[in-house]
Amino acid sequence: MHAPPPVEVDEAELLARLGGRRDLLAMLVGLFSADLPQIHEEFTAALAAGDAAGVRRIAHRVVGTLANLSGGPLLEYGRDIEELSVPENLPILGPRIDAFRAALDELEQRLRKAFA
Repeated sequence: MHAPPPVEVDEAELLARLGGRRDLLAMLVGLFSADLPQIHEEFTAALAAGDAAGVRRIAHRVVGTLANLSGGPLLEYGRDIEELSVPENLPILGPRIDAFRAALDELEQRLRKAFA
C-alpha cells in the first residue's frame, strides 16, 4: 500500500488523554509542527544515502509522536514503514515515505486548526 489511510483527528480522545488540558495539547501540536520540517529533511537525507537504519530511526520517532497524538491508522502506516526499513526495501520505501510525509503535513494542518 503506497497511500496512507485518511488522516483522522479524534479531538475528544486527544483532549481526554490529556485531562481536557487544551493548553497542553496546543503545546504538543506546536512541538510536532516545529519538528516536522526536520523530519522531512531527515527522511530525504536517509533515503538519498541509502540509510535504511536511518529511515527506521526516523519512522520510529514519528510513530512515537503519533502515539502521543492518537494517530490512529496513520500510526499503523508509520509502523509499517518502520518494519519495512531494511536495505532491500529502500526502492519501495521512497513512494511510501512521500505519501506518509504528505499525510503528516495534513495531520499537522488539522491539529493546528483545531488546537493551536
